[in-house]
Amino acid sequence: MKKAQVIWSNTALHDMETIYDFIVEKSQPAAQRIIETILGRAKQLESFPESGVKQETVKPAVKEYRYLVEGNYKILYSYQAEIQRVYIATIFDTRYNPEKMKV
Repeated sequence: MKKAQVIWSNTALHDMETIYDFIVEKSQPAAQRIIETILGRAKQLESFPESGVKQETVKPAVKEYRYLVEGNYKILYSYQAEIQRVYIATIFDTRYNPEKMKV
């Protein structure tokens, strides 16, 4: 089985930095652990790109999004099956208002 290529958007990378920067103020080991668990969860998309739940949207979307949840974080992504590519759009803290999601 061919693995999907996982591509992180600049927004998702920035989200990861923001998460790390916020948590590292309290505990560097905790910040590192959370980042590693998010990365580990996202890695499953290489082998199982359609494993996430479809993201329901209020307004019509140009593309279909799916998501995985790891702890308090939602990993929002789209999958292009024809070219085996996963595009991670954003990492969203589920404790925040979902209307602030960047997608």
